[in-house]
Amino acid sequence: MADIYRVARQCGVILREGHEHPGAFRRPRECFCKPTLREIGREHGEDHLRLVLMLMTGTKTNAAELYADMIKAVSSVLARNPDLIKRPSLVHDFNAIDLGSLRKKAKGMNSGVPTTHVLRVLIGLKFYSPIQGDLIEMLTGEAAA
Repeated sequence: MADIYRVARQCGVILREGHEHPGAFRRPRECFCKPTLREIGREHGEDHLRLVLMLMTGTKTNAAELYADMIKAVSSVLARNPDLIKRPSLVHDFNAIDLGSLRKKAKGMNSGVPTTHVLRVLIGLKFYSPIQGDLIEMLTGEAAA
């Protein structure tokens, strides 16, 4: 069983109880989804969970996106694409993704599938450039001017 408290502490993440959630606003590095962390830790281990949290907290804006759907999506992308973990530019590439913007777009799509699945696809596309990466940037309006 993964010790989510230790992993969170190592990553600078503050675990809070779900009922303490302040509503729409949350501070960077605050996480209110312990069950999600437990599930990921149980399924993939502490090292995987640590990598997920470290990648998600690499920038201040991304550190505010510790929502269950986003955490599950990041975990899934890493678990399904083990070559990403070996990529020397993984941290830099991940920090270049605006998770909040991606999550807003995923939720706005109203695609009929869980937001986690949409996020998994959108995040995955960010790592497979130039063809798909350029396409997703074009579709989401993030193409360079």
